[in-house]
Amino acid sequence: MAENNAQSGPRPHERVTELDFFVGSWRAEGNFHDTPFGSGKPIEMTITGSREDRGFWTVVRTEEVPTEHNPDPLTARYLWGYDAAAGEFVAEWFDSNGGRATQRSQGWEGDTLVFEGTMSMGGHTVPLRDSFTRSGDDRYYHIGETDLGGGWITVDDEHVTRVGR
Repeated sequence: MAENNAQSGPRPHERVTELDFFVGSWRAEGNFHDTPFGSGKPIEMTITGSREDRGFWTVVRTEEVPTEHNPDPLTARYLWGYDAAAGEFVAEWFDSNGGRATQRSQGWEGDTLVFEGTMSMGGHTVPLRDSFTRSGDDRYYHIGETDLGGGWITVDDEHVTRVGR
């Protein structure tokens, strides 16, 4: 349960601030890899992160940039927070292809944050893992993976640089 102050109402759990690293504006370059979901392609994207709803949630929006190799860019919204009862970070995300995911994380271990759960799209549900590795205050590397029954495979990966706070 959120901390409560009789005068101001509930307050976010202190651990939610661990997600503040993602608040700001970012630029990413990377790749979608060849998978059963589609052919590989280079991707560029803009990412914005903000604390919302009285600070309980971190919202991260990603927008791929349309290019010759990516004429139908993907957009997605991530909603991250902290479940104090479970002692875990929670993540929900939704994308412009109708995909959605539910994931959980124990939080940062050193400079790496890993969310694991499931993704549903097109009538199928598969395991999903997203890993974020910080390199300083203004850069991180993201890798998205799924397991289709033969072990984890990389779906996408990006090198991300902060462009504004």
